[in-house]
Amino acid sequence: MRDFAIVTCIIKKNRGVFMSNDSKKLGKLSSRIWVSVFLFGIIGQVAWVVENMYFSRFMQNEITKAPYATTLLVAWSAVFATLSTLIGGALCDRRGKRKVFICWGYVIWGFTIAAFSLVPMQPTKEKVLPVVILVVVMDCIMSVIGSISNDAAFNTWITDVTNTANRAKVDTILAIMPLVALAIVFGGFDSLTNNNATVSDWQKFFLIMGIIPTVGGALGLFIMRDKEGIKPKSDTSFFSDFIYSLKPSTIKQNKMLYICLSGNMVSAIAYQVYVNYLFNIVEGTLKIKNYIIPIGIIMVVAAVVSVIVSTAMDKCGKKHFYYPTIIAGIIGCIIIWSAKFFVDKNEKAEIAILIIGGILVIGVSLVMAGLFTASYRDYIPQGKEGLFQGCRMVMYVLIPMIIGPIVAQVIINAANKGVSENNIVYPMELFLGAAVILLFCFIPSKIVRNKQNDYHNELMENLKNNK
Repeated sequence: MRDFAIVTCIIKKNRGVFMSNDSKKLGKLSSRIWVSVFLFGIIGQVAWVVENMYFSRFMQNEITKAPYATTLLVAWSAVFATLSTLIGGALCDRRGKRKVFICWGYVIWGFTIAAFSLVPMQPTKEKVLPVVILVVVMDCIMSVIGSISNDAAFNTWITDVTNTANRAKVDTILAIMPLVALAIVFGGFDSLTNNNATVSDWQKFFLIMGIIPTVGGALGLFIMRDKEGIKPKSDTSFFSDFIYSLKPSTIKQNKMLYICLSGNMVSAIAYQVYVNYLFNIVEGTLKIKNYIIPIGIIMVVAAVVSVIVSTAMDKCGKKHFYYPTIIAGIIGCIIIWSAKFFVDKNEKAEIAILIIGGILVIGVSLVMAGLFTASYRDYIPQGKEGLFQGCRMVMYVLIPMIIGPIVAQVIINAANKGVSENNIVYPMELFLGAAVILLFCFIPSKIVRNKQNDYHNELMENLKNNK
């Protein structure tokens, strides 16, 4: 396959494959920008890791294992996150400001996380549903604040300060932030959230996690700067801006942008099939008690590989990476699924399979996010960066976080027929479901890669001419 010629591209430096000095200069970012990228990228993802993974674990361990609760939690959060991003993106462009929404948003975000320490845990059977509803409502409030500050304002700021010469690198670095955040939360605070955690442990966990974004937002007030020259946009109504990226005429005029997002969408649906049950799969289904080291290896290796690949993407062009990435993801899902055959038989083999498959699955999810997101940013019309954050949320968050958990619920229910709620086991077939969904990534990938080279060269030429 031609795409695997990427190795040749990386080796043959002397043949002019790598970026010219001009291209490197075009892609250079200031130290202040990089500090802001890392500060708000990592802290924002710490908050999202808590929301995306630990709220699910909290629901499953302290409220109810029934999959309907996790599905409601994830789906309603996605709805409110999407609406908030549509509003936040429009506000960013109309005010011509990003920093104020990001920094103060992070400060408030922390308080909404800390509030979870007040949730009544381990309810009686009669009180399960009211507590489920309470947690879902609190999650929606947290998602509103996080989506305006991070998904809308921060992502708009990223589009402002980057260009086609550095977007693949920046977006892949941002894509590994959830992994780094997971390593921080998982490595530092797992004892407060595992199956042996007490009510007091969970309360401490939420208080600590709430402090992080609040402090980060306060620091950002002294570090972050908006890009110069951004003017408030007030030539259209707020409602027009709110629905702009969802209008058929906008979609028709920006087809490639939406095709890039459709690739993100399919990849995210596959990810959402298993991610909300990941901790309990490793600890419960696979019965791996000492899982911190294997998961640590997966996260570190996947992060390193994704950064290396992102650098190659900027240097050699994104075109060559679509097909190999999808194939690696499918293989990874199948490998992890096969670990089920070694449960209670050979733990060393089970852990080895988990590590190999995990590196592929997690690494691919990071690369796919960076790959399609960087391509999507390239197609955003100048001056409308905030307006296009809403459609990204619809396709990258809302749809995946509704479809993925529903698919997961169907698979879980099918595997647990006749099993009581307290004895539900989350099946490894969740990964097979994800593998099947990943097959559909080939459709947008084929379209995007066919257009990639010419458009990339056009953008690079425009950048040089504008310098």
